[in-house]
Amino acid sequence: MKKKDKKELIRQGITDAAQIYSNELAGKSFLYVYGKDFFEVFFPVDHFQHLTGVETNLSKNTFYRNAKRGKLSVKQFYFSSRYPYKNAKKKLPCLKRLPELTNSMVCILKDMTTSTVVYKLSVSNLEFTLGLTEDLDSNGNKLSDCYLPMSLRVEDSSVEKSNDGEIVDFIFSKDSSDGIYNELMFKDDEKKVPDYLKALISRELLEIGI
Repeated sequence: MKKKDKKELIRQGITDAAQIYSNELAGKSFLYVYGKDFFEVFFPVDHFQHLTGVETNLSKNTFYRNAKRGKLSVKQFYFSSRYPYKNAKKKLPCLKRLPELTNSMVCILKDMTTSTVVYKLSVSNLEFTLGLTEDLDSNGNKLSDCYLPMSLRVEDSSVEKSNDGEIVDFIFSKDSSDGIYNELMFKDDEKKVPDYLKALISRELLEIGI
């Protein structure tokens, strides 16, 4: 395949993934409950570009906006030794499936180790894994208690590279501007929501007996 055709293939994959990210993830928060633990994940638009596996000279927000509108050109991104074509080609089909990590049974991985980073928490369906990072400013100060998507890894060894893993019991969703979670995305029918989390969940969901 010619270089021009390769870039066009990736460009189309990025624009398709941006549409899905925009419709199903951007601006939303997700609450993951497993055992006695829980955490929240927020999907900012400026984290999308890093998940694609390509480099760009555009700002992260401009890259996302162009991709979402279908206006990203092949001249606006490139590959490198750090981000080669083969990685982007492998990642993009999984990036388009990223919502699966928010609406189906997943494994919560702890302390997943890569060559450069240890992810305190990750979410995996055993086909691909989303490494999460804390919401910090440039000085390392915590901005919120939410986690943010940092790395999309397409491999089957994420579990082996983690210290521990647990299957999720519940996943809830809300618009980030809402105060409480009002949509049930996944439920283990054998489990009940811990009492201490009920203040985070809408009365309508609690009344259906979750």
